[in-house]
Amino acid sequence: MKKLLSTFILACVPLSLMGETIILKADRWCPFNCDPTSAQSKELGYIVEVAKLVFERKGHNIDYQVDTWTNSIESVRSGKATGLVSTTMPDAPDFIYPAKSMGSNKECFYVKAKDPWEYVSLSNLKGRKLGIVESYAYSAELTSYLMDHPEQTVKGTGSLPLMSNIENMKENKIDTIIENPFVFNYFTESKKIRDNYEEAGCTEGDPLYIGFSPKNPRSKEFAKILTEGIEDLRKDGTLGKIITKYSLKDWSP
Repeated sequence: MKKLLSTFILACVPLSLMGETIILKADRWCPFNCDPTSAQSKELGYIVEVAKLVFERKGHNIDYQVDTWTNSIESVRSGKATGLVSTTMPDAPDFIYPAKSMGSNKECFYVKAKDPWEYVSLSNLKGRKLGIVESYAYSAELTSYLMDHPEQTVKGTGSLPLMSNIENMKENKIDTIIENPFVFNYFTESKKIRDNYEEAGCTEGDPLYIGFSPKNPRSKEFAKILTEGIEDLRKDGTLGKIITKYSLKDWSP
């Protein structure tokens, strides 16, 4: 009788009120999303921290997993995972996105210290060997250039592709790394190698999001929860406290 009563009660609970384990996936891209298994850091990355707080307040659990970017996209697209962390809309245009972004991404060009080259426009990329990341979506103009000049690119791989690109630069396989400035600075400063590189110019930025799976029937609901939750955290000051830990400022005050 008790079992039947419990089943009846569960059946009467609206789906929107039932807690769920939300699986978030991405490659490591600190300070946006970091290594969840690192014993040396309690910081998950501010986007993961914000999402965790927002969804836990609604009774959901977060399972943040690190994989390659290609695998992460496919896991979310197929519905095996719930959300893709730190993505731009061009990365996965078929995903479900919140109305509010969770940061801003721009592409900067990094060279070895004392390399005099500077980025001015796409035309002066000619002759450079570019370190990029497999399956990353860059700005439309840069993506078009990279597709037209595959002989100039070497792809960083693995769950920490920036490390792969830095190794490729050490081995002179590339002479330019294309990367988000917050990610590049955070990583190289943590490794005490920032002085080995110089920023040689940047492009305009695109908004960053958590994109939800087109196969998950609750994706629109999750996107709405995140949109409203970000604004709540912004209003009560919690968002500012979280991003300050990463030496960042609110991207949309």
